[in-house]
Amino acid sequence: MNNSMDVSHLAGRRIMIVDDVEDNRVVLDRQLRRAGFETVLCADGMTAVAEVSSNPPDLVILDWMMPGLSGVETLKAMREHLDLHRLPIIMCTARDEESSIGDALEAGANEYVQKPIKMPVLLARVSAQLMRQAAMAALGSVNQDLEALLAQRTRELFASRGKPKD
Repeated sequence: MNNSMDVSHLAGRRIMIVDDVEDNRVVLDRQLRRAGFETVLCADGMTAVAEVSSNPPDLVILDWMMPGLSGVETLKAMREHLDLHRLPIIMCTARDEESSIGDALEAGANEYVQKPIKMPVLLARVSAQLMRQAAMAALGSVNQDLEALLAQRTRELFASRGKPKD
């Protein structure tokens, strides 16, 4: 497969692959590692939820149809730990009904990719979600800096009003 999308600026980011089919995990793992990502592989939803709560990845690629905890149930459990902005989740499935896409997005998925997965499409969506995540983190940092500055200026204003005039 030709992965023509340049994601080198995202190298080293951790992506969790959750799929009960080993061949699917192996193929995605190989392609994502080739693109420069680190990967974490989970064969079921329970393992994935435990990993997200203890050591969250930068992004999750989550299969919809799995025995035990389904992809949507896994997604909902992950959302109890991390919101849309802190943990992008891309649902992958062979289901193509529009209602499935709506269900996944309503449950908290950031994106939806159909199987068979086309790597250039997946890499584009992974890149977009990781860049969005970085932008949200940067925005949060700027917001904290502005709040600290506002608090400092407010203290200075109240202090200057309490001082006698010369």
